[in-house]
Amino acid sequence: MAGEKAILESLEHYYIVRTSWLFGPNGKNFVDAMLRLGAEKDKLQVVHDQVGNPTFTLDLARAVEKMIVEGKDYGIYHLTNSGSVSWYEFAKEIFELKGMKVDVEAITSEEFLRPAVRPLCSILKNSKLPGLRPHKEALDEYLKSSVY
Repeated sequence: MAGEKAILESLEHYYIVRTSWLFGPNGKNFVDAMLRLGAEKDKLQVVHDQVGNPTFTLDLARAVEKMIVEGKDYGIYHLTNSGSVSWYEFAKEIFELKGMKVDVEAITSEEFLRPAVRPLCSILKNSKLPGLRPHKEALDEYLKSSVY
């Protein structure tokens, strides 16, 4: 928020792109963590009361490039793959698409203590630009290229 505020106060021309739940190559992400844990364990507990829009980094990068090349109006944009799920539902999708048999148990945020409090709803509405393709389609592409 501080970064956005600084940009808004100091620049006349800017693109601020908000996104959520990133997954893709070259970095730690939920998808890779689930694949690693699913290979190590038969049963996992995953939070079901936090929802958001999983977003494939390559889709996001292409959309940002297109936005700049096409000279879209400056401003704040939300860009995510379409569709929203809970972390629990997303984990189940990962294992289903990968063909892995992992028992996924739904738990609450209160049962899964984290150092930082996470919002229960981080769904972003793509209102200025069309939403990116469905997250499950993007996930399938990523899983086909994954080393797991």
